[in-house]
Amino acid sequence: MASCRETAEALVTAYNSYKLENMMDVRSSDCINYILPHSLGQKPMDNEQYMAWVTPRLPPFRNFTLTVHDTVVDEAARKVVLHMTSTASTDLGDYHNEYMLKLHMTEDRRKVDKFEEFVDSGYSSKVMKELLKHQSRKSSL
Repeated sequence: MASCRETAEALVTAYNSYKLENMMDVRSSDCINYILPHSLGQKPMDNEQYMAWVTPRLPPFRNFTLTVHDTVVDEAARKVVLHMTSTASTDLGDYHNEYMLKLHMTEDRRKVDKFEEFVDSGYSSKVMKELLKHQSRKSSL
């Protein structure tokens, strides 16, 4: 049986690969993703909805890297909390963000069953709006 820590580390590795198929591979088929806080107005997403949401958000970033600063693991409850930051390059300059993830694992601890992602809402809202607008202009050329 895998440990919750190993699955959380696999998730970080998958996101650092920046390949959608790797990101999705660490999720259970029933995984639900929450982008928080609720004030962002983002509805919970199943895997299909998450892929549709994240796909247009991938191209603006180059050299995307997550760095884990703290990890809290509760094997009995099958939960992991990660405090992370990210860096990347974009056409509009350097990108930096901060996250708290609460991951709920499947019974065998091999997949993420519930993914709660707290983002720096002020920064994320502003920067993603600018990046998506830039990406749209760029693709219409």
